[in-house]
Order: sequence, then C-alpha cells, then structure tokens
Amino acid sequence: MTNILRRMCISALIFTSFIVIKAQELDATVTINAQQIEASFRDRFNTLQTDLQEFINGQQWTGAQFSTLERIQCTFTLTINEMPSNDSFRGSLTVQSRRPVYYSNYQTTAINWKDDQVAFNYTEGQTFTFNEFNLDNELIAIVAYYVYLIIGLDFDSFAPNGGDQYLRKCESIVSQMQGSESKGWKAFDDRRNRHALINALLEEAQSGFRQYWYNYHRLGLDAMYQSVDKGRAQVTNGLELIGAVRKAEPQTPLLGFFISAKLEELVNIYSEAPMTEKQKVYNELMEYFPTYSTRFAKIKEEYKE
Repeated sequence: MTNILRRMCISALIFTSFIVIKAQELDATVTINAQQIEASFRDRFNTLQTDLQEFINGQQWTGAQFSTLERIQCTFTLTINEMPSNDSFRGSLTVQSRRPVYYSNYQTTAINWKDDQVAFNYTEGQTFTFNEFNLDNELIAIVAYYVYLIIGLDFDSFAPNGGDQYLRKCESIVSQMQGSESKGWKAFDDRRNRHALINALLEEAQSGFRQYWYNYHRLGLDAMYQSVDKGRAQVTNGLELIGAVRKAEPQTPLLGFFISAKLEELVNIYSEAPMTEKQKVYNELMEYFPTYSTRFAKIKEEYKE
C-alpha cells in the first residue's frame, strides 16, 4: 500500500503517467574528490567513481516497483583524505537526496548528511557485489546503509512510517558490521555515527521525528499547491514533535540531521508568513537549534515585494 501511495503522489508531482516496470530505485551521481592524495595514485579513483555509480544505479535494492521517472535523485560525494597503504583509504562521504513536491517543479532536499568516519580497502578493477545477509566489504556496507536510508526516508515522507522495512535494513547492516575495526558502526563511539543515526530513527522515544517527517512533506509541502497557509501551518504545528524528540534525547543526531537538510527551506517557508507566526516559529527554532541564531533571524524580517 505504501508504494501505491508513493506512485500516486509521484505521478501527480510530475504530471505524467508511467509504464509500470520493475526498475532500479535510485538515480545517483557519484563524485570522488582525491585532491589530497598524491597525483600518481588518482587515476584509480576515476575507475572507482564509475564503478560505484554503476553499482548503486544498477542494483535492485527493494522489491518495490519504480519507473525511470520515479527514481530517487541523490548524490554521493566521497572525499579521500588519507591513504594509509596502497589499497586502504580514509575520508568522508556526503550523501544528499531530493524529493519532488506535489504539483510543482520544486524539489526539497531530504538528506544532506556528512559521514566523517569512512574507511575502506579498494583495488582498482575489483567487482562490487551486495549480499545483504553476508557483508564482507566495508565500502559496500557503507553505501548500502545510505541507500536504504535514502529509500526509507523517501517512503516515510509519503506515508507514516512507510519506509520502516528499509530503515530496518540499515539496522541489519549496522548489526552485521559490529565486527569491523573501522569507526562508524558501534554504539557510543560517536553520537552521530551510523549506529547512532539509525538507532535514533527506530527508537520509540524519538518516533516523533518520523511523524514530523511525514507531516512536513506530505501534509505540509505537498499541500501548499492548494493553500500555502494551510501547508505552512502543518510545518509550524509539527515543530512541537521535534521539541519532544529533543526532550527525550537531547544529544540525538536527528536534530542535526533535520536542520542540515531543511535550514534554508524553513527560512523560505516563512518569508511571507504573518509576523505573529514568524515570531512563534523563530522562538521554537531558537530553542531547538540555538547555534543557528544568525540564520534564523531572517525569519523575522518583513516580507518585501
């Protein structure tokens, strides 16, 4: 049912009909930045970039049906900072995904997340394969984790907890990688690592985040084509759910996860709101995200034609 709802929404979003085929889920662009690595070693990263992009886009990650135009737009930017040995690398991965908004040409940023704990081995020309029950490659495990995160939150934005089965796959990957010597997979190593993020998304005490994720996108942004005021009200009223999550777990990574994707959009949403609403939202956002005072100050500015 969740996939049917998603298909109906996407169909309306882009004003067309689809031939339903079992196509891949992602339309991903992979970029590798290896400027900090000695020039003589960089050629191998051209191969890695091509192979990784083909792997992500060519893999069937779910049993859901996607047409070509329904594929989720996303980017993976891998920055190589260190090369401890000839075939081992350390760096960061920035993952971004987008979601179309109902009856508009606008695409909202769903994910804009940087993982600074990426370490893997790679030999030029090696074959990438994915077996969700037997993960033996660090890079593929990291990529698969973020693929399922993208898919899971995309489905969550169309139906309450609609992406649960895909977020559970992230949880399974984290569980399988507990034996890894690399950082990012274990509890308590870092408050915003892969373990911490998926644990927060699936924890009952922080379930308000996923409820707000649905409210924000489906009841808020998607409803603005009928009434900007009513759609914006859903975004505003749901902020208390973020407050509840913060109260339940003050150190949750979900606050940073949300604001990294939605900061500029929130400012824009309230550009034409009544001043009383602007002030209310400003006060709430400042309570939840106090380090962004300068950016949020724009919300209180008077709208000018």
